[in-house]
Amino acid sequence: MRLRSVVLWVATITLLSVASGDATENRLRIEVSPRISSAPAAVRIRSHVTPDSANRALQVVADSGGFYRSSMVPLDGANAALITETIYKDLPGGEYEVSVALVATDGRRAVDKREVTITPSLVE
Repeated sequence: MRLRSVVLWVATITLLSVASGDATENRLRIEVSPRISSAPAAVRIRSHVTPDSANRALQVVADSGGFYRSSMVPLDGANAALITETIYKDLPGGEYEVSVALVATDGRRAVDKREVTITPSLVE
């Protein structure tokens, strides 16, 4: 009985740990913090990139409609860092869409996005 429970437990863990879908779907993941802040805000964007020889750049964008900031960060393919951090300082109040696009040599792009709210400053 105990052996059966162990086998069932191992099979369940194995099934849960197997990733489904195409591996290219998970080439890029971002973390943005803070998600809510007061203006002027410093927003940190951490890009987690799966190493690949085709990786050429990260295009990082913060856009609120009334304010736009972007950066292009070159990558050294499979030798690039696993995590790239970008900090945007002094962002004014607004509802932002923060996006990061991983650009490959053939022009393919993997994109991840997050929403950020920056409340206007009470002191003018």
